[in-house]
Amino acid sequence: MTSKFSVFSSANIIDKMKEIVFFKQYANDDDTIKCIIDICDARVFPKGSVIIKEGDKGDELFIILKGTIDIKKRTLQKEEYVVNTISADTGGVYVGELALIDQDKRSATVEAKTDCECIVLKRDKFLEFGNMYPDIGLNITRAIATQLSQKLRKTSHDLITLFSALVEEISVDIDL
Repeated sequence: MTSKFSVFSSANIIDKMKEIVFFKQYANDDDTIKCIIDICDARVFPKGSVIIKEGDKGDELFIILKGTIDIKKRTLQKEEYVVNTISADTGGVYVGELALIDQDKRSATVEAKTDCECIVLKRDKFLEFGNMYPDIGLNITRAIATQLSQKLRKTSHDLITLFSALVEEISVDIDL
């Protein structure tokens, strides 16, 4: 492995990359995975540090190799709450994939709950990679789009469920 990743105690970065849903189609192609790793950087986040801040513009995908992260959101009253806690031990943990597609504001804060080791893929490097290897870039972009579509469908379903519950609650209150 290249020296820029020697800081990591992670046993096998290639195996960790293969766990990421966007790269699973290349699980049997170590050369392609190595090419993707070569355009990434290593980054370590000490416990308590902010990896991504809600509202900031972003241009990086973070692949969590080791550690645990908290995903946090703010209410309309600016109160922060934990949406989810995810450990790299579960495999295939990534955040910030939208930044590879656009450079809009971050939708959540991601904080290192423990010391975290990450591989970081910057948008401009991903775009350059896609220009050099259009088939691979397109396949990865499609995999990202599929994941985003699934998340959007789940969000739509959750919103309908919440709306239905609210309507039912209002109906009960009116009947009383």
